Amino acid sequence: MKRLGVIQHRFGDLLIVRDGKQTPAIGSVVVTNTMKRIGTICEIFGPVSRPYISVKIYKNLTDSELNTLDKKLYTL
Repeated sequence: MKRLGVIQHRFGDLLIVRDGKQTPAIGSVVVTNTMKRIGTICEIFGPVSRPYISVKIYKNLTDSELNTLDKKLYTL
């Protein structure tokens, strides 16, 4: 498990994450610190030194589950 970053924003079924430590591959699975799968990486954009990462949220997650997420996310 590798640290992806911290959730910055949410737009419908997308989360915007930013950290800057490493750039993951598009399509990587995104999980919480308890290994709950929440989505996949769909786009990487912004400055190369510290990019933004958009995460497509899985449809089976409810709004209440998303609201209780820890701000830190990881990839497998």
